Amino acid sequence: MEIVLQNNDTSVQTYHLDGYAFFVVGMDWGEWTENSRGQYNKWDGVSRCTTQVFPGAWTAILVSLDNVGIWNLRTENLDTWYRGQEVYIRIVNPEITNKTELAQPENTIYCGQLSNKQQPSVHHKGSSDSSIMGASVKLLTFLSLIASIVIFS
Repeated sequence: MEIVLQNNDTSVQTYHLDGYAFFVVGMDWGEWTENSRGQYNKWDGVSRCTTQVFPGAWTAILVSLDNVGIWNLRTENLDTWYRGQEVYIRIVNPEITNKTELAQPENTIYCGQLSNKQQPSVHHKGSSDSSIMGASVKLLTFLSLIASIVIFS
């Protein structure tokens, strides 16, 4: 998968991919265009899990996402990370098995293009839905669905 990181800010941005190495194949000043691919170093790209994008520049990375799971690509700058400069990339296992990935829970929250799949929720007093752990699971499921929409749309 090709990922291009464009920095239109005035400071250096650093990005990290949790649990995966990628290859930095290109960096240049200005806006990335389709013609920028002609400058890529596809023969001996540097393998890393963190890369920088200089102000007014772009960095292109290639990553082979061949492991089932949810992977987080985020900025290392806490100010921009806090504002949501991150994405979760979900690699789906084509086999139906609970060994590598569990099925969606019945209380999955859908949004955007998938909002028509939302089931009416039933709230029971004292249920785990109101717990912090239940909220964390819902948030992770929500974020994985967003990443699935981004990747497959």
